[in-house]
Amino acid sequence: MRNNNKHGRDRASQMQWLLGAVAAGVMGSLTTPVQAQEALGNQVIQFPVDTTVEFEFLQSHGSYLATLGVRNETTGEESVLFREVKPYDAFGMGQTQSSSRGRDDLGSRTDFVGTVDGGTVSNRLSEFTFKANNRYVFFLESVSPTGQTRRGVLSTQNFARFFGSLDSGRQGDITGNRISWEDGGQVEVGNDGDYDDFVIEAGGYLIDVNCPPIQ
Repeated sequence: MRNNNKHGRDRASQMQWLLGAVAAGVMGSLTTPVQAQEALGNQVIQFPVDTTVEFEFLQSHGSYLATLGVRNETTGEESVLFREVKPYDAFGMGQTQSSSRGRDDLGSRTDFVGTVDGGTVSNRLSEFTFKANNRYVFFLESVSPTGQTRRGVLSTQNFARFFGSLDSGRQGDITGNRISWEDGGQVEVGNDGDYDDFVIEAGGYLIDVNCPPIQ
């Protein structure tokens, strides 16, 4: 995660840069001396300075084709973070897919699992800059394999669970801020509120280093 504050950079000799590493090793930076202890959550998200957050796609479950992104409630603009290019890894291969109710875990290989390695999502990492004092929410949109059923849910509607914070390092099997989604539909096994339909993580570690001089 990194914050961009032009006014703060004029005082480079008195400040620090913080480098944020996400779970996959991607580096970011904070160019203000503030501590990044913010946690993303179900409330509207707002930062006091421009803040870039790096996200990692972990896994999806379910037979619907999903898209996850960020909506700027101030401007109405939507930005996609991750888009499934097929509903799940084994889609179109003629393999029988079992369903599991309430499996809220990433170890299930039978619940219409979608991964980067399996080709469901093409990008493992994405980043987004939250503009200062703008209001944001996350959104998840999904479409049935036939295209006849479409639905969309927002993080502020409590269809997402948030664990950790942007600078919390690794806690158990979670790095940074994990966001686990329930798509809100009655899919393979009824109303399975297992919150594993789309799972990502944001942020990771912050390390103090000296700010280089500005030329």
